[in-house]
Amino acid sequence: MVPALYSDDDILILDKPSGLPSQPGQGVRVSVVEAVERDYGFRPWLVHRLDRDTAGCLIVARSARAAADASALLESRRARKLYRAVVLGGPDEPEGQLSSDVSVRGKAVAALTRYRLLGRSSGLAYVEAELGTGRMHQLRQHFADSLWPILADDRYGNFSRNKELGRLYGAKRLFLWSWRLVLPLSHGVVDVRSSVPPHFLSLLERLDLDPLMGDAGGPGSLP
Repeated sequence: MVPALYSDDDILILDKPSGLPSQPGQGVRVSVVEAVERDYGFRPWLVHRLDRDTAGCLIVARSARAAADASALLESRRARKLYRAVVLGGPDEPEGQLSSDVSVRGKAVAALTRYRLLGRSSGLAYVEAELGTGRMHQLRQHFADSLWPILADDRYGNFSRNKELGRLYGAKRLFLWSWRLVLPLSHGVVDVRSSVPPHFLSLLERLDLDPLMGDAGGPGSLP
C-alpha cells in the first residue's frame, strides 16, 4: 500500500516510493493511478508528477475540480515544494540560488531554484532545494549545469562517476527526494514530510550524514 501523508475531501498526498511511475504508460504494470484505485478506492486525478525514481510527496485529487484547484495553488507559488538530493561535488557556498534557463521539450524556459548545503562526505554533498518554478527536470538540470549533478541521474548526470559509485555504494537509484510539501489550504496550512527513502538511508548512513538534519526549520534547512 502506498502510504498517505494527508487526506481530505478533495486531495490525497502520498508518500510515493522510488520506482513507482506517476502515471500509466507503455511497459508500466502499476502506476500511482492504479495504486490509488487499489488502495483507496477511487480513480485519482494527477495534480503534478514525480519521476519514476524520485520518492516523496505527491498530490492526487479526487475530482477534476479539485485537481484544477490544487494545480492552480501549486502554480501560484503559495505552496512550497522542498527536495533533498545527494550530488557529486556540491556547491561552494552554503546557500544560494540557481536561475539559469532549463530545457523543456526542446525550448529554453526560465527557472529558479533555491538551495542550501546540509553536509559533505567522500566527495558527495547532501543538499536541500526549494523550487521557485516548477519546470520538468528542473533540479536535475540546474544541478548538472552547476557541475554537481545528482547521484545516479542517468540522463543529466556524470555517467562514469555514477558507475563507479554504483559499484562502491550500490547507488543505483536517483538520489532525489521530494521530502516536504507545504500547502496553504482554505481550512489551514498543511505541512507534510515524507519518509526517508531506503536508498537515501543506506547511503547517508555510510557517509555518516543524518538524512533528517535541518528538519523543522533548524540549522542547515531552508526556512
